[in-house]
Amino acid sequence: MARSITHVAFLGGINVGGHRVTMDRLREEVESLGFTNVSTFIASGNVRFDAPPGAGHDQRIAEALAAALGWPVPTFVRTAVELVHAVDLRPFGSLPEGHTHMVAFCRTEPDHAIEAASTEHEQFEVHGADVHWHLAGGLMSSALTLPKVAKLLGQPCTTRNMNSLRKWADSMR
Repeated sequence: MARSITHVAFLGGINVGGHRVTMDRLREEVESLGFTNVSTFIASGNVRFDAPPGAGHDQRIAEALAAALGWPVPTFVRTAVELVHAVDLRPFGSLPEGHTHMVAFCRTEPDHAIEAASTEHEQFEVHGADVHWHLAGGLMSSALTLPKVAKLLGQPCTTRNMNSLRKWADSMR
């Protein structure tokens, strides 16, 4: 059996829009798939687990959660090394107070057309299957909603704030 490595799953739509689930329940569902050292990070659908390297973890988790919870749960898996790399990348440098850095996680490398949607107040940079998004006025100032961003990317995604990602990545170093 292959040696296990740490992975992170970013689950879309958890604890928003009426789709409520406890972190204990999420942990139990992911553990039921045979993954080990399962834990959650903040109550917004972030799950850490150990599993052998390889593809397919996102699909297994998405299918199991959809069956258990009764609604689709878009799932985007990265290794801990990939998460740390995304955090360390810093494509926008140090941001001034009031600016926000989000990362949109996709399943595959998205259409780079989103970079053309960059403006003076919002910039997008595609790095593999991750899209870094700088918002000069913060998320609430953006005219782009997550569905609009997903449409520009040409595929589903889920977003996380870099401040939270940095804290989580630091716990895995």
